Order: sequence, then C-alpha cells, then structure tokens
Amino acid sequence: MRVRFLSLTLVFLLLIPQVVAAQSQAVSPSELQKAMSEAARNRQKNRDDVQAFFSSEPVRHALKTGKVDYQRVQKAVATLSPDELARLASRTNQLQRDFAAGALTNQELTYIVIALAAAVIVLIAVKA
Repeated sequence: MRVRFLSLTLVFLLLIPQVVAAQSQAVSPSELQKAMSEAARNRQKNRDDVQAFFSSEPVRHALKTGKVDYQRVQKAVATLSPDELARLASRTNQLQRDFAAGALTNQELTYIVIALAAAVIVLIAVKA
C-alpha cells in the first residue's frame, strides 16, 4: 500500500511540470498582434512602392510602348504574396534609383518594365 502511494506521488510529481509547461503560451497575444501589424505595414509599404513605380510617367510610357495594360498590372500586384511583393518592391526600388542616377536609358527601362509587368501577369496566371 505504501509503495503504491509513493509510486502515485512520484508519477504526479513528474507529470505536474509537464502539464504546467504545456499550458504556457509560446507567443503572447500582444507579440502576435505586433508581428501581424508589422507584416501588414510591410506589405502595404511594398505595395505602395510597386504601385508608385508602375504609376510613374516613364514606366507608364514604357508599358504603353509594350502594349501592356496598366490596370491589369495594378490588379495583379494586389494579388501577389507577401514574398513576391517584397521581391518586386526591391527590384522596382533599385530600378528607380538606377534610372534616377542615369545608369539606365529610356530604352533599357522600357525593356525592363515590360519584362517586370509580364512577370507579374505570369505569376498571377500561374496561380489561377
């Protein structure tokens, strides 16, 4: 009888820390909320950067030259995943810096913009 009591006591003592540890949260709700709002801000910033790029006059002219519909590109940008959008924002920001610095000619910019717009449309077509 005494052995059973000691055995049960030992089992309970060993299980209590595991039960308590299982009840604690790995991420607090406030940390989760903060991470979600940061991700939303990053996505919105990337989306704004990409849309500003495609809205600029040289880029719209390049799209027109390549017979690519500006509205279609803008709608496609809105449906990109956060990772795809971040990569595209990085590329468009680099292109804007290169063009502003004179590292790209209008013709080079036109070819690059058409390629980017086509890539965005293809990404969306593949998802559908």
